[in-house]
Amino acid sequence: MPLVAFPPSLAVMYESSVCPEIGLLHRIDEYIMIENNSQEKYALFDRWGKHRYYPISQFYKNQFGEKVYKVSVSIAETCPNRQDNSRMPLCIFCDEWGSAAYHLERDKSLREQIIVNRDKIARRYRARKFLVYFQSYTNTFDRVSELEQRFNIALAEEAIVGIVLGTRPDCLPARILPLLKKTHEQHYVMVELGLQSFFDHHLTFLQRGHNVQSGYDAIKKLHEHTGVDIGIHLIFGLPDESDEEIIKTANIINQLPVCNVKLHNLHVLTNTPLADMYHKGQFKPVELDEYIEKVSLFLQHLSPDIAVQRLAAVASRWDELIAPQWTKEKMRPTQMIEDHLKDHDLWQGQYCKTVKSNIKETYTKEKSL
Repeated sequence: MPLVAFPPSLAVMYESSVCPEIGLLHRIDEYIMIENNSQEKYALFDRWGKHRYYPISQFYKNQFGEKVYKVSVSIAETCPNRQDNSRMPLCIFCDEWGSAAYHLERDKSLREQIIVNRDKIARRYRARKFLVYFQSYTNTFDRVSELEQRFNIALAEEAIVGIVLGTRPDCLPARILPLLKKTHEQHYVMVELGLQSFFDHHLTFLQRGHNVQSGYDAIKKLHEHTGVDIGIHLIFGLPDESDEEIIKTANIINQLPVCNVKLHNLHVLTNTPLADMYHKGQFKPVELDEYIEKVSLFLQHLSPDIAVQRLAAVASRWDELIAPQWTKEKMRPTQMIEDHLKDHDLWQGQYCKTVKSNIKETYTKEKSL
């Protein structure tokens, strides 16, 4: 009978060794497979809160001892592709708000945004601990002194236990790494990288302005020089996307020092290059049933120690959504994916080699409020 070592609050330890394909750090391996209907399979579901994948809520609960909620703020005002002197085209999917969840709050100060959004979440979910999520645009594109000031403002607020920083893989200059390291030594820090794909031809289609190697370099720098947790954003539903690419994506991630992924379906918003392509018949978004198959395949090959932040995108500004219309719905796509996993007896890591030993705590510091 195989054994699975997957204790709460623990993550895989890494050592410096070369991965033949990507030349990065990879996990210290002693691999096994989880047998179908095995005791270990259902132990995973119990650890995941009865889910068939590892939800980010459980990851945070393992870290902080209770549920933790993100407080999104919109502070960064631009990204490299939107600079007046930039020769790069805009990302085809990005609207004028730069992925901001609460774009109507962006005129408020950082402190005001934190207070307003934190209090809304606290009332709705009776939450007691929060992470400030610097979400919109590219948050490492400003001066280090400005970013440090924002960190200090956020971390000084009541019930804030850490920060999450969204950025591009090609916007991590060396000067920012000491700040991330210093902040991480005292507080919880996660950096979310908008890689979107591990295939250059897909990044070219998306007009991202960076290549896959930039993603590998960013992950390596963060891991070696800061120690922060690392998350990856991925987009599924790209033209000519194959099952083999989806499986390879999971296999690549399994070899990287990342702790979570966030999945998005490519959807069409007004006033974006993708909208022009959609109206010309040059792009057709995937329907929900097809997207469910893609996500399920990815999860089956994704390591069970990598948390999942989101299973599908949600269009918070309905008036700007062109297609597909199911992206308006927050709960139904997620529930349908979960139902599909259960109905077909699928789960995260089903076809993945699982780490058996050599694990250590990655975040042992507890901060009392």
